Amino acid sequence: MKWFVRFAILALVIAAGSWWLLLDGNAPRTAENGFEIAEYRQLTKAGTGDLPKEIRIERVGSDVAPGFAAEAGNFAADYVTTYTSFQIAWPDSTVVIGGAIDAETSAEMEQSADDRRFDNAAYERVKTAMMIAEKILITHEHLDHVMAVTRHPEPAQLAPRLHLNAAQLAGLPQFAKGGKLPSEIEGITTQDFEKATLIAPGLVLIPTPGHTAGSRSFFITLENGTEYLLIGDIVWKMSNIENLKTRPRLLQYILFDPKEDRSRVLEQVRALHDLQKSNPELIILPSHDKIYLDSLVKAGTLRAKFNLEPPQASSQ
Repeated sequence: MKWFVRFAILALVIAAGSWWLLLDGNAPRTAENGFEIAEYRQLTKAGTGDLPKEIRIERVGSDVAPGFAAEAGNFAADYVTTYTSFQIAWPDSTVVIGGAIDAETSAEMEQSADDRRFDNAAYERVKTAMMIAEKILITHEHLDHVMAVTRHPEPAQLAPRLHLNAAQLAGLPQFAKGGKLPSEIEGITTQDFEKATLIAPGLVLIPTPGHTAGSRSFFITLENGTEYLLIGDIVWKMSNIENLKTRPRLLQYILFDPKEDRSRVLEQVRALHDLQKSNPELIILPSHDKIYLDSLVKAGTLRAKFNLEPPQASSQ
């Protein structure tokens, strides 16, 4: 009988460990710190200048992973990911958010040899668009969001356009060739904001540390009144928000270095769920949900491919 008790205890420990690592990803019932959309709208209204005309997206690559990698406990469907960069266009300027991933890193991160794709032309457009952008920002300091920054062939031209916070800049050297940033980028002055701040007409920067220490989100209002919330990697799929589930804890140990502030991310998932429910017209933009982002392009909510014409010469 003793062997049975020991076996039962061992089975319970394994089951509890599996649940803790793979299945436990539930957001809390309430979020103490939410997304204050009324504040972002007020900041936008208080600004001056023309609002942006459109948001464009570059989908630099894609891959397929098990569904539970993006949402704890989801074993029903694959997770189709994409690597993205966004361009916000005003009549006379542009802003690029996100440095995406390069071909080398895409190959290193491969999940499915049959499904992985990389678009060299898209990546080249990201690098070129950075050279005509007024500002270049990133949502956070992870390798699949920064390669067109850390490995850009023209760092001297890139550096004056970069607007990073201290945590983001500190996290970049590991992704540069040889582990060291070009001196021009290494020496930029960082910009740390403790609260939501209007940084261009219609563009509000929101500090959202959690997934990384330097994570930021962006609230964007177009001249036609359409509102967007670009959230980086708070979630990887819209179903995370809908189902109030985040990534499995296992990824903390095999993928994220440093680890996420998991409790803060879970609170942000709840806050996004509540925000979406109360503002169904708001378009939330996670960086990696390929199927969802493709549907926005198809609907015309996002424009595909960056515009590489100098803004003042653009007729679009």
